[in-house]
Amino acid sequence: MIVREATLDDTKDIVSVHLANPDRPFDKPIESLSIAERYRYGGSLMSIESGAIHLNNLLAWGSVPLVVEEKGKVIAEAEFYIGRDVPPLGTTLDISLLYVHSDFQRQGAGTLLMREMISRAEREKCNYMTVSGGLGAPGFYSRFGFSHLLDLKAVDCSVPRRTDTCTCETYTPADFEKLPRGTLWIGRFLSPCQKWQEIVDAIKKRDAILKERVEWPRPVGRYSKSDGFLSFLVPEWRNISKADVYCWSEELTPKVVSELLSHAHLEGYGRVCLLCHPEVVKLVSDICRSAPRRSWQILVRKLTGSCQKQL
Repeated sequence: MIVREATLDDTKDIVSVHLANPDRPFDKPIESLSIAERYRYGGSLMSIESGAIHLNNLLAWGSVPLVVEEKGKVIAEAEFYIGRDVPPLGTTLDISLLYVHSDFQRQGAGTLLMREMISRAEREKCNYMTVSGGLGAPGFYSRFGFSHLLDLKAVDCSVPRRTDTCTCETYTPADFEKLPRGTLWIGRFLSPCQKWQEIVDAIKKRDAILKERVEWPRPVGRYSKSDGFLSFLVPEWRNISKADVYCWSEELTPKVVSELLSHAHLEGYGRVCLLCHPEVVKLVSDICRSAPRRSWQILVRKLTGSCQKQL
């Protein structure tokens, strides 16, 4: 087995890996499912057509996936992002996904991918490697030195009807614009690098894989130089009245949170979800008048230059 960077020529094999590991069992023969139907079982990597779009977007951003090849066939894939993360993490390599074809599990493919990502994180002088939201099996990552570090809290609230107006400016990022300055205090579901790329791709409609995605509202950005923040409202999938909030800023102040709610009211949203860094949970919860209800874990591995036990 060898580890190498993925290319578009690997799309068919990568899709096969993901079809062997759907989010939920298929209730029909795979061959009978349309692209849209496959998407609902695990996203864009459920079909060659949408998978090629996904991989092309990653390659265009320079976020090149890794694959494990065995006898000329790709049997495993990993996607990751390197960049500035939330405190106290500094620069991280965040593992977005790691899948091994079900026919080749427990044969060392996952270990090869982990070793290569550890090596790349060390070369890039990352402070940590991270896994967000309990991706995969915690036991797998614990064997490579990952442990729990942060609990992010979700504040889910109704958008108050406001008489004041949003004073910040509308913001549309340039194509392939670099990650904003500041900390992603609100919305760290994924690596800030990954979420930024997804927001830009959505605004530019590079995620328009399905008809529903074409017709769905695009993320809307707001910017304030005086208050030092950049934020986006991203409509939740299948719930047009609710948005996830993403906010980069040097400091999250009560005025910034108030501006976020005003923006949501201005765009016509009825509810918002604000996933908060531990340092700002109380501030956001008090202003939104809503107690945090859900947690989102971040597992980390502090880089030491050594690899852990092989599976």
